[in-house]
Amino acid sequence: MYAPNQQQMHVIDHTRNQPMSDDSRNVMTESARLARGKIQDLSRLDVNSFDAVIFPGGFGITKNLSSYNNDGKDCKLNNDVERILKDFHRARKPIGLSCTSPILACRVLPGIEVTMGHERDESSRWGRWPYYSMTQAVKNMGAKHMIREPFEAHVDEKNRVVSTPAFMWETDYHYHYIFDGIGNMVKHVLRMSGK
Repeated sequence: MYAPNQQQMHVIDHTRNQPMSDDSRNVMTESARLARGKIQDLSRLDVNSFDAVIFPGGFGITKNLSSYNNDGKDCKLNNDVERILKDFHRARKPIGLSCTSPILACRVLPGIEVTMGHERDESSRWGRWPYYSMTQAVKNMGAKHMIREPFEAHVDEKNRVVSTPAFMWETDYHYHYIFDGIGNMVKHVLRMSGK
């Protein structure tokens, strides 16, 4: 696992869902907490050492790995993130994307196909799609958005990109659909990598 060695845009108090004004944290340090210490600096990731790459999602994609939170479709990517996406794409090695992370690939790999779920907030008894506006940014970046359910993955065989909506969808009790979608994405990435 890899993460950039940089400060977070801000730290969120998740009990109140508000930024904390008196705290700052390093992205790599926080990632190490989640990864139980097994983390390396993103600048050291070399395409020749791996068969595929997977970017998990979350708001860190839009705040720390890119400037999407402030700049929308015109966002800039962390230099290492941009390099890694281009290197894996050029080497024809699979790229897995979950939740918000398709934004990263769409910014630097125009013409790819991805999914972030639905293109409007189609509420149902299972949940809703409150982040659907990001699909317009995907299209504005020159990518093609494919509508998929949270338990599905979209496979762009030509570009070797696999994506799944994950938490672009909100639910109170159907988290197993998100688990299934991420599992499908990983399964296709492994298939494409020959593993």
